[in-house]
Amino acid sequence: MSSPTRTFLSSTSNTLWLTIPTEPTSIIIRSQLLGLGPDHSLLCVLPQELNFPTLRPGTLCKGRSLLDGETYQFETTIQDVAPSTQTLRLHPPEEITREAERVYPRLTVNISGTVRPLSDHSKVLAVLPVSISDLCPSGCQLTAQANAWPTVSTVQVLLTCQLPESSHNSKFHGKIEWIDPSNALHLGIQFRFDSETNVARQDLLRWFTSQRAQIINTIA
Repeated sequence: MSSPTRTFLSSTSNTLWLTIPTEPTSIIIRSQLLGLGPDHSLLCVLPQELNFPTLRPGTLCKGRSLLDGETYQFETTIQDVAPSTQTLRLHPPEEITREAERVYPRLTVNISGTVRPLSDHSKVLAVLPVSISDLCPSGCQLTAQANAWPTVSTVQVLLTCQLPESSHNSKFHGKIEWIDPSNALHLGIQFRFDSETNVARQDLLRWFTSQRAQIINTIA
């Protein structure tokens, strides 16, 4: 599949979401794919506010892009970094694949909330309205405006929402597990609780076990 799917990247410029493992947590970068080099490497333009010392040749990189409604993903390494031109070149991915569907039972919801993407020092980078479309005790799927998301953030987020029939807001710390890079940005969030008695976790379990939502099949 790698040969036929690799060529789509040269047809036009695309938003390319890159996940780079760094310490203490990975970062997500919204880049623009400019095209292919002679060796089929991927040339990307990066945001001006990016701290280039975090990017080095040989660093592992995961990419995700959208084409004709399909999400494509790959893993590769950084080939070269050019801070003077704000560009990054990635080695040709060995394989570019469509996102595989994994079916999990979820509870369908329509909940408004607020998400705060965080920096590597846990600083709040933005406060963005989101819509939560499915929810379970381990995570959720939410939708935000792609152009409002920080061009560089970690995979860590803080989600605030009011669960159905609740009288107060619940706050969930979570990690971005996947990105559907469309104009309306879809994110898969895995919740992270500091203890079994976490207040938000207890709120979510009470709501979930009430079985007042419809179980659906959704892409996880």
